[in-house]
Amino acid sequence: MLIRLKFIIKKWTSTAKKGSALILTMFILAGMLIVAMSGSYVILLGIKAGGLQAQSTKAYFAAEAGAERLLWELRKNGYSQNDQVVSPNPIFVGTMNDGSTYKVYYSGFNGHLIFTSVGESQSARRSVEIRI
Repeated sequence: MLIRLKFIIKKWTSTAKKGSALILTMFILAGMLIVAMSGSYVILLGIKAGGLQAQSTKAYFAAEAGAERLLWELRKNGYSQNDQVVSPNPIFVGTMNDGSTYKVYYSGFNGHLIFTSVGESQSARRSVEIRI
């Protein structure tokens, strides 16, 4: 009887070790999967942020181009305050080679002439205000 009991205990402990190794392996693999998925999510967020930053920069440079065009037109043709009334319609509209656009608006007179140049590139918008 004692020999049979030792045999049962030995058989039970050997299967328990095999099963626990499988469970431990599954936990380790699950942990590695969680770490890999969270790492890929962080990388994806970085890629998206980089793309948004690039579009924002393009929109800013388009707004700057609109401001430069306004200054060029003012130097070339001059400006009379009586010619402009604050209006929702832009004075100048332009498109850059990369597809970004700019619109220049007359914003008003408060001791200075105030113009606003708005640049757009895909979903990003940036503006530059000019006071003369």
